[in-house]
Amino acid sequence: MGHGSIGPELTLPSQEERSKHAAVGMMLALWARLQPEAKAVISKAGNRSFGELNARSNQLARALRARGLVEGDAVALVCRNRPEFAEVVQACMRAGLRYTPVNRHLTPDEVAYIAGDSGAKALIGDAQFAELMTEAAALCPKAKVRMAIAGEIDGFESYESALAEQDDSDIDRPSFGSRMLYTSGTTGRPKGVVRPPNYSTRLLALTEAPNYVAGKGQLNLCTGPLCHGGPLVYSLTLPLTEGVGVVPMEKWNAEEALQLIEKHRVTHTHMVATMFHRMLNLPDEVRGKYDLSSLRFLIHGAAPCPVHVKQAMIDWLGPVVWEYYAATEGGGGFLIGSEEWLTKPGTVGKPGPEFDNKILDDDGNVVGVGEVGTIY
Repeated sequence: MGHGSIGPELTLPSQEERSKHAAVGMMLALWARLQPEAKAVISKAGNRSFGELNARSNQLARALRARGLVEGDAVALVCRNRPEFAEVVQACMRAGLRYTPVNRHLTPDEVAYIAGDSGAKALIGDAQFAELMTEAAALCPKAKVRMAIAGEIDGFESYESALAEQDDSDIDRPSFGSRMLYTSGTTGRPKGVVRPPNYSTRLLALTEAPNYVAGKGQLNLCTGPLCHGGPLVYSLTLPLTEGVGVVPMEKWNAEEALQLIEKHRVTHTHMVATMFHRMLNLPDEVRGKYDLSSLRFLIHGAAPCPVHVKQAMIDWLGPVVWEYYAATEGGGGFLIGSEEWLTKPGTVGKPGPEFDNKILDDDGNVVGVGEVGTIY
């Protein structure tokens, strides 16, 4: 990414400033000071500037503390791609709380299982899913703090009213929170994976890509549900950490994605291979009528991408396509940019800085170059 000036309006934070704020989950507060009016979230459900998002995150952190949550406690969230999703994540990241986004397509029993298994003391739900939230809440009595976003849910207090009671200045005693995501359970219940509180240099390896530019005027199109790990990390957490605003889609649609990229001059996005297929299958006249020249960084993963599909995307958009290969359970991963990929089509790249991957044989020994092993 590099540091210094981007245009005359914004000087990027020094590494010392970044490290200081990152250590306690307050990177958003740093960007709110540097670019308070820049858009942090642009959505059909409402917009937030960096200043507004930071202020409301402070209010929510205080509201949760006032209701008895302390550092290390857990929060479960069931919410659409809307500004409040970002507020909950940011509040937890600075209040030392562990947050778990829950898929709204689950049954009440499944939502209650995840909330209970994660140890959630707070359950925050989108009023659009009022029936789901009411039934799930009845099954997880330990989640005594309950807030309803954008409407009413029986037995839940108003999210807006809870925030309105609180001061919006940066909170005292910030402490970096953590996330706990649940993997799909194919033969039983899903299992929770806790990522410890830290500022991951693995994630920041992406920001060293020559075309990953931070700061004012940069926007990331969020193409998938934020309750999933990929969109959560690459289209919310990482962008906001780097001062990049987020444009969340309510539901994936290939042509709408192109419209939004052109309309908002989107610079960053995260996609999966199926989305590539659907965009490439649009008629030539549809693809050709949208200006996508603002795109600087498109990262994809989560599923294998056929070589001919990725080649077509690079031919269309230029060498802005990056790929990652990783897992919810894993600590490392692999990264590769377009130029390197073109020299070896089909590869998923090499470990980034400080990634902890190993290739081991059946006896647990590290294998040499050119030898076959299992990824750990």
